[in-house]
Amino acid sequence: MTKRQKFFSAFGRFLKDLFTKNIVLKITALLFAVLLWGYVLGIENPTYVKRVRDVEISFTGEDSLNSRGLMLVPGEKMTTDVDVECEISKHSDLDASRVTCTVDLSDRDISLDPDEDTKTITRAVVARVASGYGTVQGISMSSVELTIARVSSRSGIKVEVGTVNSLPDGFMFYPPENLTVSLRGQKSKLDRIAYGTVSIDLSTFQSDDKEIIDGSYNLVMPVQFWDASNNVLSDIVTSSGEMVTANVQVTIRAYKDVPIVPKAETSEAFDRYYTYTCMPSQQTIRIFGSPSVLDKIDEIGTETIFPNDEVGEERMTVNLDIPSDVTLENMQSPQITVLVSVAEKIAETQQYSIKINYTGIGYGLRLSGDEPEQMTLSVTGSVRAMERFRAEWMTLHVDLRTWNEETEQYPLILTFAGDADLYRIELPTDTVKVVLMPIESSDSAGG
Repeated sequence: MTKRQKFFSAFGRFLKDLFTKNIVLKITALLFAVLLWGYVLGIENPTYVKRVRDVEISFTGEDSLNSRGLMLVPGEKMTTDVDVECEISKHSDLDASRVTCTVDLSDRDISLDPDEDTKTITRAVVARVASGYGTVQGISMSSVELTIARVSSRSGIKVEVGTVNSLPDGFMFYPPENLTVSLRGQKSKLDRIAYGTVSIDLSTFQSDDKEIIDGSYNLVMPVQFWDASNNVLSDIVTSSGEMVTANVQVTIRAYKDVPIVPKAETSEAFDRYYTYTCMPSQQTIRIFGSPSVLDKIDEIGTETIFPNDEVGEERMTVNLDIPSDVTLENMQSPQITVLVSVAEKIAETQQYSIKINYTGIGYGLRLSGDEPEQMTLSVTGSVRAMERFRAEWMTLHVDLRTWNEETEQYPLILTFAGDADLYRIELPTDTVKVVLMPIESSDSAGG
């Protein structure tokens, strides 16, 4: 090793030992560095260029553009990088929130020819920095290409309201009638619209507390547009670039289907002689109200009906007895027709024993003695008719004028002196067995 090499080797060890083993020197160096940096920031505070990335480009003057019948066709969000020269003490606070990039659309030279629907234009991007945060030195996107289009307005576009899923049992959904929307947007796209639709998910109206489901709701719903061929138009937006929405006023009502039970009153005299039925023109009716009220109602009555004591049918229009805290369906009349049928009450069947008269016995002949002397008849009729019934009105006889030895069964003939339309008389048999015998001489002498 040469003398020169030995010198530098020894000097290196000296410096190493100086900075690694001398703690006082270390602290002194650190304090010196802090003081030097404080001087740079507090006294000198030099400027330095910082690149601020992803600054969103916004647009001004769209109102002026719209006033001339034009609009900016919405596109994807555009961003750019901006180089800003600012003091080094501001670097940590300088970000995209301190920088704005705008494109001015208010120039009167932006226009469309009469035969043009859209047009691509190039506009300059202007960057600005918040006060106190330096000056713009450069921008990565100094201009942008934009599409402008002819704007128009449409009103009264019909919107159909559809639903998916279902409500809890006992609730009914009422969509708005004649829902329409109006919008302002690109003319060529608006001209294609035939109608719009909104879809409401009914499963969102679920709750253990059913009282809170019943009510009216104002829903802000996105509108899907369709053309005349029922194709989806997915690119319809307003002139401000927003999706089209509609305020949909809907109502959900709790309901219950309950039977209609007509109310009737009769007199004691009526009940003695007549029976009746009341048949409503509809068996059930749908009522609306709060769930707690509906749970307590099992039927709906009518105003009192007084059946006439005349046999037959009569149609009566009566009012339903609707509780004050429930309502009927829209357009549902509070009146119904009731068919009142009145019939006479039928008495229990009565039985009567009636003597049988045998007539037309030929000369020299007599009954054998085995023939029945009487027969039990069953009589049925209304209560009123049976109260007037007399057994003497019934007679039975057998006509033997056609008797011959080969015939034993002869018709039993009933004669009734009363009104046959009021009574039903039943005989246990239609014929009786009759055997005639010759009268012997001893019988004649004894007689």
